[in-house]
Amino acid sequence: MIDMMKILELIKKNIKQIIYSYGYKIIKVKNKHSRKIKTTIVNKKKSIPAKFNDLNTQELLSKNKYFLVAVDAKPGINHLREALNWLVRESISLNRTPLVFKPNFDSCHNFNIDVDATWNKYINLKNIEITNTLTGNKISIEAAMKEDIANIAEFSVLWIERDHIITDMENKTFDLIIRHNRTGLEISGIHNGIRGLPEYSVRFLPSIFVLETYNRVRNKIENYCAIHVRRGDMLNMIDTYPNLNHDTHPDQIITTISKVLPRKSNIYILTNERDRDYFNPLKKYYIVFQYFDFPELRELIECENPDNFLLFEIEKLIFENANTKIYTFTHPEGGFRLSLSKDLGWA
Repeated sequence: MIDMMKILELIKKNIKQIIYSYGYKIIKVKNKHSRKIKTTIVNKKKSIPAKFNDLNTQELLSKNKYFLVAVDAKPGINHLREALNWLVRESISLNRTPLVFKPNFDSCHNFNIDVDATWNKYINLKNIEITNTLTGNKISIEAAMKEDIANIAEFSVLWIERDHIITDMENKTFDLIIRHNRTGLEISGIHNGIRGLPEYSVRFLPSIFVLETYNRVRNKIENYCAIHVRRGDMLNMIDTYPNLNHDTHPDQIITTISKVLPRKSNIYILTNERDRDYFNPLKKYYIVFQYFDFPELRELIECENPDNFLLFEIEKLIFENANTKIYTFTHPEGGFRLSLSKDLGWA
């Protein structure tokens, strides 16, 4: 005899897969001026192709339609900036204004202290550079935060899952589209297809505070080089970085950099090594600076609410504008750069 209860239970557990197998997707919608959220299904046969006119900024983005990505991941700032990159790309391919998520940082990168901040603390949301890599044409767009939108509660909203491809009708109908993407990173079949805009690059410029603080520090150092020394958590990843501890020992650093840097050179060291005295042996041969040598940087960390992510953004500018840049790892794709370690990595 057929046990209908077991069959119904099995259907409930697999309902999403059954719906997807017939070419439908589950979505949530909220109509304009309504507070009621409804769950429904839609056929996913017609999607909207990416379009982006970098010659007509007046028609580039709608000021009344927004796109947001809901990100669950709690990583470091580089990961979340990459997620923001894909959010911006998809937004402009839909001709919508990017609505940025609030960054939820992993506190392990900040002395196990949570940071409550919005993106405008770190980057300039009013001036995001979009460059056509084929023609060189460059324009600027603005992103928005929820705080910037007065009547967002009245919007019609479409909530979609990670692999949902937006249709032309959906793009026309809803004021706000929210894609749930747990990591926020590139989605195969969407961002490398109709939403990725591969012929364009996205560049986030520093916030006014980051830029002004960098300039104050930069004016205190002349003709400097910068060394990024990644240690900390990566020292435990012996299988991936077997040479890291040896290659970032002060004695070995001196041996490595002496091949390219004259004695008495000014060196700024960016590092997650927490022992302040760790790099003291270098001072016998070089003029060494770290963040704690500058009051404007030290106060970002040695305070009640430290923000190591903000320090990182400023130090990133210091590194990018150095006369000589020395990375921790050898380029993972074989590109040439000066590096401390034989191990492969991006840092």
